[in-house]
Amino acid sequence: MKAILFVVCGFFLANIVTATFIWPPTNKASDTPAPIVNAATRQGQDPWMVNERYNAPNRERIRKATLDSLDRPWAGYCASEGHEALIRAIDYYYERRGAEAWSYEHTYGEAARRFSISAWSSPDDSRIERLIEETYGRGYYSLDELKPPARETLAAQLRGVRVSAKPCAS
Repeated sequence: MKAILFVVCGFFLANIVTATFIWPPTNKASDTPAPIVNAATRQGQDPWMVNERYNAPNRERIRKATLDSLDRPWAGYCASEGHEALIRAIDYYYERRGAEAWSYEHTYGEAARRFSISAWSSPDDSRIERLIEETYGRGYYSLDELKPPARETLAAQLRGVRVSAKPCAS
């Protein structure tokens, strides 16, 4: 019986020694992610460009819808429906911008995030930001009315903007 116990213990000890000292070390190359291969990379483009045929038109639709909301007569923002439409438009615009940047970064890396940020930096985006600042400065909405993604982004953007009136208070 002692002989079987010595054999079993020897077997376990040999496995421990082998796993600790003799087992081949992990390949450091396997720690780096495998390169992404998709339709875009096969054409020599960056990997995130595979989705641009969908994302670019979607960005344009979002810009157009946001501009349509911001181009309405400002007096309409005092009505319940107009005010809600303004808040929804601002929330959706900043939510989509932030979600795309987050998704690109977590899927493809920092370079893709920078690409997404630049894709949301068109002249229409500058106009949207200016109109949002103006409506905020004129008192048509407050940051508290917005969802967190829009509120966080706009808090930094609107830091120097002073609210000059409360047009809907009457």
